[in-house]
Amino acid sequence: MKNNWTYRFIALCTLGIQLLSAQQITAEKILQNVKANFDAVRDYTAQLTARVNMERLRIPEMNVTIYFKQPDKMHIESKNFAMLPREGFALNPNDLLTKFDATLLGMEEMNGTKQYKLRLISKPVRGRPARESFIWIDPTRWVVTHVESTPAEGRKVSIDVEYTTVKGKYILPSSMKAQFDFEQNPDSLAERIYSPNRVPRKGRMEIFYSNYKVNQGLSDEIFEKKKKEQ
Repeated sequence: MKNNWTYRFIALCTLGIQLLSAQQITAEKILQNVKANFDAVRDYTAQLTARVNMERLRIPEMNVTIYFKQPDKMHIESKNFAMLPREGFALNPNDLLTKFDATLLGMEEMNGTKQYKLRLISKPVRGRPARESFIWIDPTRWVVTHVESTPAEGRKVSIDVEYTTVKGKYILPSSMKAQFDFEQNPDSLAERIYSPNRVPRKGRMEIFYSNYKVNQGLSDEIFEKKKKEQ
């Protein structure tokens, strides 16, 4: 009987600790953990292969070299035309803390694991409406694995990110796959002028990362050169 009560006491204490830990975690703390994990990467270069399959558009496969340096310097080199947005090549955890207000919605099953789901609202910027996004974060590695957002009216973007471990300790993307869904308002001026019978535009983008070089001490001149060219 005594052992039975001891077992129950230990079980209650364990449950209490788990509940206390769940109550203490916040959206800000989760994002800080993601940032701390990424901060170990002071800089990197990588080779990217990008494939875009967009409705009514023919875009050849693109090969890109990307240079990144903390906190937000990025330079992209490509021999062919790369019509991808700068932000489309990487998710920067620094932006999650500085550009959004985050709310923890709880935990959800994602890719076979329990992950934190956060709601992000873009911080006020004059002339720009606030936008809502949702991200899923794997607490075993503190990385963003899934994103759902509406960057503009009528547009929906869904992104899945897979990761690799470089040099046995740096966790960086191995692939990023995005689904685009855009439906133009049939009563809009653009719809009537350019394509009265257009159908919703959908597409898919896949980016594969390889040949990472991490913490090589990239010079600021690489990024300053890009600014002068612009």
